[in-house]
Amino acid sequence: MNPRILRFRNVEIDEICEGLIRQHEGDAYGTRPIDIVGFARNYFKLKLLYTSIAEDDPNKLSFLADGITPIKVCYQGKVQSVVIPERTILLDKVLKHPHERSRRYFCIAHEVFHYIESILTESPVVSAYHREFDSSREYPIGELSEMLSFRECQADRGAAALLMPAVLVRNTCLQFTDDRNISIYGENVFTSKDKKVLQDMADYLGVSFTALTIRMKQLKLFEKHRMDEYITTEIHLNGGKAGG
Repeated sequence: MNPRILRFRNVEIDEICEGLIRQHEGDAYGTRPIDIVGFARNYFKLKLLYTSIAEDDPNKLSFLADGITPIKVCYQGKVQSVVIPERTILLDKVLKHPHERSRRYFCIAHEVFHYIESILTESPVVSAYHREFDSSREYPIGELSEMLSFRECQADRGAAALLMPAVLVRNTCLQFTDDRNISIYGENVFTSKDKKVLQDMADYLGVSFTALTIRMKQLKLFEKHRMDEYITTEIHLNGGKAGG
């Protein structure tokens, strides 16, 4: 049976996730990085399990179990199909490595939002994978459609909202920039100094550089400039001639 999809506007996703995180964090809300593991386990009573996921697509990194749908895992050197109890998030063992922290947190947040969807729609939990897009791979049309489905895109937005509530991101900006605006040139270009600041902020929040910059664009926290300003001030070129 196809899952019932309740479509939310982005502003609704932000407010719902902010409200849930605010309840979980209490007085500490907005002052520290989100404990997404504690949020999943303590607020929603979800179980987190690590295993070697052995699906045909190696980019399947996590799985929200519905207690019905089987998943392939590698156990004692053998691939077997198992059914995981409902209210369980299965994570590939690769995510346990310290350098995979941002991917681990995002996968957990993504699956938690799928669980939130089931509560909001008053529907049974629907099994769901979180997978990363591999630009070097050719996907069958069915898999590609699933990856780019509205439901998966909505879960990605929800994951970002859970990990990076607006108040927390704004407070982090103040902390790392001393209330200085970060400039963005064109759509994606930053000065070397601001790239370092953004990476430090991302490390602090436990998210990737890309996830943070996307979230800050959503929250309109960058000071926008034209690309020709960057070329003039940072590359020191004007009209194709090097400056003096």
